[in-house]
Amino acid sequence: MTFLPHTVPAPRRRGGRSRCLLAAVLACGVLGTPPLRAQMRPVAIQDATLLVGTGQTIEHGTVLFGDGKITAVGQDVKPSFLARKIAGQGKYVTPGLIDAGSALGLRFQSGANAATAQAADAFDRYAEDDIRAAWRDGVTAVCLPARTGSGVGGVGAVLRLLPRGDSADLVLKKEVALCAGLGLDGRPGPLARVRIAEDLRRRFQLAKEYREAWDDYADSLKEYEEKLAERAKKEAAGKEKPTTNQAAGDKKPGEQKSPEEAKGDKKDEQKDELKKPAEPAKDRNAEMLLRVLDGGLRLWVEVHDPAEIANVLDLAEQYNVALIVEGATGAHLLAARLARMQVPVVLSEPPTPLAYLAGPERYARPDDVAILQKAGVQVYFGSGRLDSPTASPQLAVRAARAVGYGLDANAALLAMTGGAARLLGVDKEIGRLESGLQADLVVWSDHPLAPNAQVERVFVGGHEVFRADGHEPEGEE
Repeated sequence: MTFLPHTVPAPRRRGGRSRCLLAAVLACGVLGTPPLRAQMRPVAIQDATLLVGTGQTIEHGTVLFGDGKITAVGQDVKPSFLARKIAGQGKYVTPGLIDAGSALGLRFQSGANAATAQAADAFDRYAEDDIRAAWRDGVTAVCLPARTGSGVGGVGAVLRLLPRGDSADLVLKKEVALCAGLGLDGRPGPLARVRIAEDLRRRFQLAKEYREAWDDYADSLKEYEEKLAERAKKEAAGKEKPTTNQAAGDKKPGEQKSPEEAKGDKKDEQKDELKKPAEPAKDRNAEMLLRVLDGGLRLWVEVHDPAEIANVLDLAEQYNVALIVEGATGAHLLAARLARMQVPVVLSEPPTPLAYLAGPERYARPDDVAILQKAGVQVYFGSGRLDSPTASPQLAVRAARAVGYGLDANAALLAMTGGAARLLGVDKEIGRLESGLQADLVVWSDHPLAPNAQVERVFVGGHEVFRADGHEPEGEE
């Protein structure tokens, strides 16, 4: 039998499309094509005003990015002829805004006293309406504290608002701070406030006692092991001694000891018996609190009432922990102390009366941000607990309002970009228009704090994810 060689029939000509398709398939199979985002054309936004995110402004500048990262920023940047060019005359470009304290995309709330809960695990990456609402306001990254009522809620995280399904770089930082809340469950009255603060203080004291128990166990275990080694050494030495000469007073072979002598030998054996110390029970919640006490993790507390803020500051001083205060409706009343202790404040909208029966919103005032800044407090903006899943953060609007009441404009913009990134420990990734950082940036129709400024384009990881003109993102110029 004769076998004919296998042949592939030539594709029919259809305007060259079949050959192009075959070539593309072969290239993907042979060359191992990288993901789509790594093959995007470089993008250059030209002749725009660049607000770098450090307080620096570059007029008539160009920002060039490709493969998800910024590659060049400045007035003399010359993009290649293959780059997609976007005209930026009259436009402003900023890093993507950072919502420093948000509930955006969170789909469940951790229970009180669950220190090991992770906010990153509660984020719904498919919450398209939430994410699009943030893009409309120029927000490309959020800090998600582990939300709870009064008590410890878990560990907060920083996430980038990537398009649906693109999760490779979703979580920028999984552990930002251990989060807690005070006075968030509607229990009014000074006695209730004291009880809540004392419960949090008790948690830290129990964590210290947990560490002491493990330290004692380690010492006891070391002593036990040393005694075991010493006994083994003595037994080895005893076996090497000659036994030909019977010691005086020893019984002769076959001669039984008296009951009193046998009883004494038993007591000696019991006295010499070694008992291994019992290992303490593991407590993951206490271990998380110990990371805060050791300075490896900050304590993030959502609190609004000034009396409760004072209680939190007392706790931070007592246990020498690094503190961040969120919400902080009445923080301006303690501005001097916050500045002295170098405690950053993330201001979110005043809580709603339905959730906060004690009404701490009565302490809010329009110039609170300016008061805190003038006192030397580092202030940042967060959207807090949004009223609805699709509510927008409106960070730029709130910052502009604060500028109208005396906040420095550069400080306001920094608080939403490079400063917020530094606070959250992600300044090596986002927050500035700088070569090597993620290409998360926003094109504005005017200065972001101007009354009529609107977000026109949003890029996350180099992808255009939002356009205000109704065109589909990633369109060619």
